[in-house]
Amino acid sequence: MLATHDPDIAELSKEISKEAALRMAHRLVAKFPTVIAAYHRIRSGTDPVAPAPDLGHAANFLFMLNGRMPEDTAVRAIDTALVLHAEHSFNASTFAAREVASTQAHMYAAVAAGVGSLSGALHGGANAKVMQMLLKLGGSEKVVDFVNAELDAGRKLFGLGHAVYDVDDPRAHILAPMSKALGESTGNPRWYEMSALIEKTAKEIFRERKNADIPVNVDFYSASLYYYLGIPVDLFTPVFAIARIAGWAAHVIEEQFAGAAPKPVLYRPESEYIGDYCGPEVCEFVPLEKRGPR
Repeated sequence: MLATHDPDIAELSKEISKEAALRMAHRLVAKFPTVIAAYHRIRSGTDPVAPAPDLGHAANFLFMLNGRMPEDTAVRAIDTALVLHAEHSFNASTFAAREVASTQAHMYAAVAAGVGSLSGALHGGANAKVMQMLLKLGGSEKVVDFVNAELDAGRKLFGLGHAVYDVDDPRAHILAPMSKALGESTGNPRWYEMSALIEKTAKEIFRERKNADIPVNVDFYSASLYYYLGIPVDLFTPVFAIARIAGWAAHVIEEQFAGAAPKPVLYRPESEYIGDYCGPEVCEFVPLEKRGPR
């Protein structure tokens, strides 16, 4: 929908320049928080709030979302969180965006692929599940039993463990004290305190059971941080997209204009089929009535 209003792709047949791609990227970075904030206001029965020209990118998102000027501590927290989530190499959404960009599709199509990948359970949404866990527990007295029960059942502890890091995600160490500060400033430190206790307890139990470490990742403390900022839990993943759009756009432009290769190349991974299809020349046709149960 946004693409249809972009003047740089009004004529899809024309070749898109790098300068035009950069303009699209700038527009998308600005539009993502505006659209998400407006969506939340409308579904809540309130009017959308226009961005304030005197506010920065992060502050404007909170202003448009909540309808009031955010405190400096809140602005610093969301600004930091957006920067920390802006880029993280070849994760699933970034790869999806680059793959589509390799077809010479425009910026909006490539970014749409990245957004689509966030709908899967394995990429995006972990911090929402962390917050749901905290809300379900309600208090610190249940933490030890909860961690043991989850590990006994072989379930994941969301926000703990990482596909890349064998040590704590350094971004988590930046967000944790900011969550603590917001909890104290709002007079409700419970969500941070529970998070810290779960992290400590899970690491101790995991070490005792498996003689291995389980690192904390960026999603763990972003959950309580976003909740303190008044961001609804079901918007945690869209907020990830607000942050990552900058990284996606940079990757798309690099892919489109061969920023890291001699020339743009269509992605076509090699594959070897290992299923049991025999092929049209060697398959024997068996009438349906003679086929047994599979």
